[in-house]
Amino acid sequence: MKHPLLAVTAVVAALLVGVGALGAWAAAVTGSVLVVAVALGWPQLLGAPARRSLTAVLLASGLAATWAVALWPVPEAGDPRRSFGGSLIEPVAICLALGTVAAFLVQLFRGHGRPQRLESTAGTVAGVVVVCAVAGWTAVARHDAGALTLSLAVSLALAAVAGMARLPGPWDALLAVLLAGLAPLALALVLPGLYPPAAVTAGVLGALGSVLGGHTAPDGGRGRPVGNRAAVALGVAPVALAGLLAYFVIRIMPG
Repeated sequence: MKHPLLAVTAVVAALLVGVGALGAWAAAVTGSVLVVAVALGWPQLLGAPARRSLTAVLLASGLAATWAVALWPVPEAGDPRRSFGGSLIEPVAICLALGTVAAFLVQLFRGHGRPQRLESTAGTVAGVVVVCAVAGWTAVARHDAGALTLSLAVSLALAAVAGMARLPGPWDALLAVLLAGLAPLALALVLPGLYPPAAVTAGVLGALGSVLGGHTAPDGGRGRPVGNRAAVALGVAPVALAGLLAYFVIRIMPG
């Protein structure tokens, strides 16, 4: 990863979501921390004006999604509403839609002719997707998939550490994906209930997200704003997205 703070943040975020293996409430609390980290740094990453308004939109969307998933009733087995994705995806979709509308309203209230309206809107919508995806960690916890949570947390942490190796060419990325994919196989020996195919799939996909995030780190050479909060937000983003990814993995590959 090009920014040391980005890599350290990714490792800390991975360790935090590992705490979510304790249960849904723990996952909701740690998820809220991730939402706050992204919301405070995302507007700086965008270099957007009206940063307070955009931060408020991200905070409201992410926290609402996370706690809605923690409280959302789950239909009993056999209920026709218990379809693919489950009811736990419903509050995430609602919060994502409301957050997108709020992103447009912020730019509408700024008035005509203000700078970077299009860029700010697109960037804020992307941020809403990231903060709402954090709710996936709570959804995974509600499915009693603590073993998968721990496995994916380890994979994400190893991918971030591998990104700091600064190997030539694509070798750092390959090392990150390799470690993330092998870690679940080792953990399966000590974690009862861990389904290796699902854990490896989630680990590899999560590592790919981490690699992509690391190669878009904010730096002056790319014309992006340089700042600690921006680096923190970008470091947390792949971990946040991995939560929703993990939820879909356990729905498709329940083991």
